[in-house]
Amino acid sequence: MLKDVIRSVGEGIYQWLIIAALPLNLVLAKTQGQKFYPGSVLHISYMVHIPYYTVRVLRKAGVKADYLAVGPINKTWYKSDFHYLPSRWPHKRAIQEVMMFWRIVARYEIIHSHFMISMSHSGWEWGLLKRLGRKIVIHYRGCEIRNKDKRPALDPEHDICQACDYGEYCTSDRIRKRRRLARKYGDAFLVTTPDLKEFFPEAVHLPFFSPVIERFPAPEKPRGDMKLTRILHVTNHPGIEGTEEIRSAVTRLQAKGYPIELTVLGKVAHEKVLEALLEADISIGKMKMGYYANFQIESMLLGVPAMTYVRPEFMADALKESGFIFCDLNSLEQTLQYYLDHPEKLKEKKRIAKESILKLHDNEKIAERLISIYRSLGQSCVKC
Repeated sequence: MLKDVIRSVGEGIYQWLIIAALPLNLVLAKTQGQKFYPGSVLHISYMVHIPYYTVRVLRKAGVKADYLAVGPINKTWYKSDFHYLPSRWPHKRAIQEVMMFWRIVARYEIIHSHFMISMSHSGWEWGLLKRLGRKIVIHYRGCEIRNKDKRPALDPEHDICQACDYGEYCTSDRIRKRRRLARKYGDAFLVTTPDLKEFFPEAVHLPFFSPVIERFPAPEKPRGDMKLTRILHVTNHPGIEGTEEIRSAVTRLQAKGYPIELTVLGKVAHEKVLEALLEADISIGKMKMGYYANFQIESMLLGVPAMTYVRPEFMADALKESGFIFCDLNSLEQTLQYYLDHPEKLKEKKRIAKESILKLHDNEKIAERLISIYRSLGQSCVKC
């Protein structure tokens, strides 16, 4: 009860200070608003590796792109071009935000928001950005745009929300408010996987970039025990991944005498995940979502076939002919057993994994698509 009162008072102080800063922001808008990097893009997200590598792909394509990470550094990732750690004290946080806005955010023509993350606690700067003529790209990447009340009706047999361990995240007041802000101020809307268009039909599906993995090439290195098949499953949210069903399928196969080993990793450093992939024969993940995601691409890039589920309406010939192994949770045990019984088939999947994923996720082509979206916003201009 006391915590709620303190939180409410703190929120009130924060909102009052942001309102009090409005005259200063309007003056700075007139005097500083035209000082920006022409054709520039600032990616904003919490601390995670995907936007970090995205801006490096864009730089290679000639775009002035940077990444601002908001929030604490975590044990899974720690790199960004700018890092903003908000103060726990409301009055300090409000001052920090105004300073951060004019020192960094306002200097970019396009703000590319991942997960609907903004620099500020409340999103107040989005309205000011529009006043300055800046453009905002909203990039939905997962459950921030899903609605678990709607999801089961879309695909009852493969319900990602059935064992959700996010709590009330997608239906919380905070997320609903953030969605309203995003819709009000967004100039372009992207989704990472085609299933997300069901929740935001007007969004554009922009595929994942192939991760920029320089330190971990895909080696042809011998293993001590080639008879043992090593399976890797990586997730921070076992409920929406079908982790228990994966464990059960592997346990049943082990009981049949198959020499397999399952490693499950969660909330570990990105480099640890890559190191584990180098020891794996197969990865399994995204068995309930209806489409694969970034980890499956990393797996394939390192020559490890990724077992995952893609809904029939999203299936394509290029996917069928790739190094992916497709099944759902109901057929997982049977599919695993097939590849254990036919090691030559698994070897062939390994052989084509890297080549096929680079064709499916060609960074140059994806960068061209993203740059064309930026360019369509009419800025001065991104790689004209």
